[in-house]
Parts: sequence; structure tokens; C-alpha cells
Amino acid sequence: MQRPPRIFQAQDILSGRVSLDGYPFRYVCLSLSTSMALGTAFSGRSGAEARMDEILSAAEFLETRGWEGVTIDQGATLIFLRRRA
Repeated sequence: MQRPPRIFQAQDILSGRVSLDGYPFRYVCLSLSTSMALGTAFSGRSGAEARMDEILSAAEFLETRGWEGVTIDQGATLIFLRRRA
């Protein structure tokens, strides 16, 4: 049986394409979608805010499903979460 991934795109969580209900591991990483990362790369502060909004919105959604944020990278492109015990 193939191991499930540990890295998911925030947009996949927000759109419902990926559900972590029943996910077998405690730790995951959310990343920005490639289109969001590329589309806002040179947009200055507004781009940074859009990136942060996407990734934090996905993390907040997962908090309603039993996950909690552990840390976020400085560029707001990755957030690490763990399932609450």
C-alpha cells in the first residue's frame, strides 16, 4: 500500500479536493498552490497578503477538523500542522 503524502496544497483543502478526515499521520505541511505562488511573486505587499490569506484560511479550516498550526515559514508559503491529541 502506498504511503499518503504529507504535503498538501492549501487550495486543495479550501476547495474540498483533499480531505484530511481519517488521515493516518499526525503531522502535515500545507503549501501554496503553484499558481498562487507564481501569480503573486512580484506583487509586493498585496501579493504577500494574498499568499498569507490562502495558507492561513486553509489552516483555519483544518483547525475546525482537529488540526492545529505549529509554525509558518517567513514567506508565508508553508505552514506545518499537527492533529490535536
